[in-house]
Amino acid sequence: MKSPVYCRAVAPSASVLLALCLVAAACGGDSGSNRVNNNDTEVAVEESDTNNTTSNEAETVAPTSSAPPLEGAEEGTVCIGAACEEPSTDAEIAPEPVRGGTLRIAVEAEADGLNPATNNFAVSAYSIGYSIFDPLFGIDSEGNWFPFLAESAIPVNDGISWQVQVREGITFHDGTPLDADALIANFEAMIGDPIVSLALAPNFPQENRYEKIDDRTVQYNLIRANAHFPVNFTSQLGMIASPAWLEAAAVDQNLNQHPVGTGPFVLDNRTQDVSTRVVKNPNYWRGSEDVYLDAIEFFITTDPALAAEQLVAGDLDLVVTSNADAALIIGGSDDATAVQNVYSEENFVMLNSQKAPMDDIRVRQAITFATDREGYRDLITQGTEPLADSMYHPDLIWNNPDVVQEANMPERAAPLVDAYCAEFAQNCSDGKVKIELQFSGPSTLQTRIMDVLSAGWEAYFEIERQQLPQDQHIVETALGQFQVLTWRQFGEADPDNEVIWLECATATGLIALNWVRLCDPERDALLFEARATDDLDRRVEIMQQVQAEVNAAYTYIFLTHSNWTVGFRNSVKNVCGQTGPVDKTLLCNTQGRGFYHNVWIDEG
Repeated sequence: MKSPVYCRAVAPSASVLLALCLVAAACGGDSGSNRVNNNDTEVAVEESDTNNTTSNEAETVAPTSSAPPLEGAEEGTVCIGAACEEPSTDAEIAPEPVRGGTLRIAVEAEADGLNPATNNFAVSAYSIGYSIFDPLFGIDSEGNWFPFLAESAIPVNDGISWQVQVREGITFHDGTPLDADALIANFEAMIGDPIVSLALAPNFPQENRYEKIDDRTVQYNLIRANAHFPVNFTSQLGMIASPAWLEAAAVDQNLNQHPVGTGPFVLDNRTQDVSTRVVKNPNYWRGSEDVYLDAIEFFITTDPALAAEQLVAGDLDLVVTSNADAALIIGGSDDATAVQNVYSEENFVMLNSQKAPMDDIRVRQAITFATDREGYRDLITQGTEPLADSMYHPDLIWNNPDVVQEANMPERAAPLVDAYCAEFAQNCSDGKVKIELQFSGPSTLQTRIMDVLSAGWEAYFEIERQQLPQDQHIVETALGQFQVLTWRQFGEADPDNEVIWLECATATGLIALNWVRLCDPERDALLFEARATDDLDRRVEIMQQVQAEVNAAYTYIFLTHSNWTVGFRNSVKNVCGQTGPVDKTLLCNTQGRGFYHNVWIDEG
């Protein structure tokens, strides 16, 4: 039976988008084609029996949805604009796709490259990357994982190993075949990268990490059982690149700017920090007839409000943003439609538990109490984002309703700061704790955020600001070269994908993905238990306990649930109707990420 893993409908008549995050997805299977091996006895299963999946109560809001638009960010995910109006039910006059044209998309930042095996993928890189790379597995509109480039995924030995078979006859843009050797080459490239490997290495033994079963099948051998293994390969880790290109890019890193995948579009030209153009792949394995656009142009626009104004003026076709000014501009225009999502990510302040002075819980508590969350919500998000208490939106079943984020209690900060400075005078100045506040930029929004947060902290902290480009900001965070910074993360559709941010294995060493570098062996045991079981009630119980422990450690200060907005001109059609193999409709607007192969432009 289906289980409401991801979210509840917020109103009986409301159709609600589902969402996920970085290496995230939800569990499920591909009806008819997915096979599960239990104790080495292979049995066919239906999609609804493969795993705990999401409820049919939560549906995708497509541009042609008949559901009425919802009011306000508190409602979860909403569709605002003319493209949300009720469509005709007459199949004979259903809109026909229009072929040709170039879709012009603005994204907020640039990546250090477009190599999924070595580069740091944030939202902008995903927006570009999904046009060039197909993932091994996708997430459908109900939140279920299904094979994409893969044909099947079979757990063996009670889920300690998984056999993944790729579809037959697929080639990369350079003509290299997609086969077991290609999977192995991608795995080796990722496991060999100092940062990307952190999302893989903790799950695999030092030896015998994989076995080639046949020309199209690889068996992945894990350290411990994982009932939800395919969800880890629905994002960057599942983007499969040409092994010939990977080998060449390992020698010439300039090739990281010229990716080669299996996707519906092929790179035409790219000027880093300016623009990237991709053109239709005439040999796309799913059939080029379903790729309606001739080309897509991605523009790096670090001023999202300007991008929104360009969209409304007709100079852009689609904008991906989490900026409140931009969201309000798009949502207020009669010429544009906005699909907004507050389910898929959280905004928060992050404190490095291994870096003085944040290695002292008194300092972490003091800065937490002095944080002006309400000011952040009102001045930065302008009411477009609800306050967040933990890593999950209240509509998600994983959320612990008893966890409350402390803040806006500055009177509690003073005695903690006084006690710390009395003991560690070298880390203080004039009775204030000296801290470095790191953020990405140049960005008008980030500067405003720093101003709002600093206003709450400056009575107790002497603040030195450090602004870095986004890609360098990510690297410095992974290296632990920060004390305090702002970040976006969490809100995963399946908690298995939260493990890499929280486990001890990623908290130590030169590079860490447990950014706050806090190791808790008891929490590890809980996370691994949740990873191994399909008992939904137990998994919910565990994740609610994890949230309580995170709250008590004072390493994160949750601010708001991010409002990701995908805004597009009304002439842009089918933004939320993208499909995977076997007619699976893909999740729309997952942290702003999206596929565009089935989009078309109808100026009529």
